[in-house]
Amino acid sequence: MQKNLLALLKLYCRLLLITAFLAAGNFLGAQEPSDSIRWYRSNSSGMALEVIPSRQAAMRNEYCLSVRNALYSEVPELLLSYYNNSFRIELSTLHKDGKETRYQWIFRDSGGQTRVAASGSGDLFAVKKSAETPETPGTGEENSSGIIELRNGEGAVTREFQFDEDLSEWDFRYTYREKSLLRTEIWFKEAPPPVPEETDEEDGETGDEAPQEMAEPVFARMFTDNYRYTRYGSLRAIDRTLHEGAFEKLRVAFPRLGPGVSFGEDLVSYGGAYTSAYFMGAQNSDDVTISFSLDSRGRILREIWRDENGKVQGELKNTWSSDRLQSVSWKSGDDERLFEFEYDDDGNRTAERNFRKGVLERSVTHQGGIDIEEIYMNGRLVLRAVWENGVKTSEERILSGRENPR
Repeated sequence: MQKNLLALLKLYCRLLLITAFLAAGNFLGAQEPSDSIRWYRSNSSGMALEVIPSRQAAMRNEYCLSVRNALYSEVPELLLSYYNNSFRIELSTLHKDGKETRYQWIFRDSGGQTRVAASGSGDLFAVKKSAETPETPGTGEENSSGIIELRNGEGAVTREFQFDEDLSEWDFRYTYREKSLLRTEIWFKEAPPPVPEETDEEDGETGDEAPQEMAEPVFARMFTDNYRYTRYGSLRAIDRTLHEGAFEKLRVAFPRLGPGVSFGEDLVSYGGAYTSAYFMGAQNSDDVTISFSLDSRGRILREIWRDENGKVQGELKNTWSSDRLQSVSWKSGDDERLFEFEYDDDGNRTAERNFRKGVLERSVTHQGGIDIEEIYMNGRLVLRAVWENGVKTSEERILSGRENPR
């Protein structure tokens, strides 16, 4: 009995040593960069276009890209909280005219799955310089912008941070059911207040008055999006709730809908400039819920604005024919508008007519780079303007009784 226990104890110790050895190996593998740096000819967006055999040859191009494994000691402070010892670090650096302009950091787990992806420019994303860091000319820029994506084991982005050059920040928080995105909370943090200038005693300022401390900005929830799908899994509707202060930052941008897929600004399409924000103007619309109905191609068919009590504030409808937007209608209280469009055989828009409560207010016709705009009042033509390549070349006031509206 004692021999069996002793044998089991020895086996346990051996397994413990092996586990510790493997863990140490993973840690060292995550720390030690490869001596090999891969170079590519690139474009301005950082796409690898052609393998280049050496750094010297790559630097002859306006844009080039270097890809290598990186050290933990090189990771910028902004990303350290998302790193663990099992990750392997890959760094891609975009160069323009020999200078570093943008960095992409990818943390991969032991299975090769991307768990963190970050891309940006400026000091926030730059390589932390150390004795082991290859010396390359950096950007020298203080302003930073970029994004950080956190992903789960299936590759779906669970959280995303966006950093703007003015130091404001966005935080996108995603909730999934299986592989379908159900809910997104979008938070925003204003840029920090400017640093107050020091008082100059030579100019008569005594400095007796203590400077007023301004509160540091914090994240506030702007939007909450809920997604609804058909039985076949395609997106059919989005319900967006606007929280306090959200209307001034209103945008029709929705996040990715599945692992590794980001639709960005192209997830939904109005098809033109006449959006609900255009009709709503600058009125206060906090605590409003917006319901978007989409077709299978992500085009907005209907949009309804409701207040916190569920009362409809406005309704927008888009009518499509094949790939062409035929009309846009808007109703809000006593306001009722209709915009109609015409196209040539090539799909180019040739005419637009604007109605308010069924009465024509404006029409525009397009003819070979020349736009003829006509303004109506009480159904009568009062003004005609001619535009060439976006520049007004003539304007004619129409006297009452000279012409009749079309």
